[in-house]
Amino acid sequence: MSVNKHKPHLYVIPEDRRDEQIANGFAQHPSVTERQIQIIEPAGGWLRVLDTFKKEYVPLLQQNAHAHVVLVIDFDGSYEQRRKRFDTEIPKGLRDRVFVVGPKDDPEALKRSLDQNYEEIGKALANDCDDDKLEFWGHEQLQHNDSDRLRLVRAAKPFLFR
Repeated sequence: MSVNKHKPHLYVIPEDRRDEQIANGFAQHPSVTERQIQIIEPAGGWLRVLDTFKKEYVPLLQQNAHAHVVLVIDFDGSYEQRRKRFDTEIPKGLRDRVFVVGPKDDPEALKRSLDQNYEEIGKALANDCDDDKLEFWGHEQLQHNDSDRLRLVRAAKPFLFR
């Protein structure tokens, strides 16, 4: 479903199918307003997420102050390096509307440690955001996302959750 571009909204660019399933679970949470979030086709790798963002979503963000983007990548044990790469590629004037999140290793490691499927993980993460909790976001595979999670909740909770 397409977002209402005349109101604040969120695009999610997942790295792969597993990240897409987590994002879909998040979007399916009963408190999430479905017309304010759109999950994009998986990019096919973290560098492709970055490339898609730069080519398609930087211009979109520059044209529409209502748009926000979440880049969901697997950090594959290289959080500092990948984070630094994204930080240098996100234009300064857009940083307050762009968020980079993902598991420390990969979604499979997160799934194994939580013993839940990807959609359930996504719903649990949305529930944490809605209830201002860290039950799942505080997990060792996700706690490195805390600064982006906080910024995202501050920016998107007013329009994303009912």
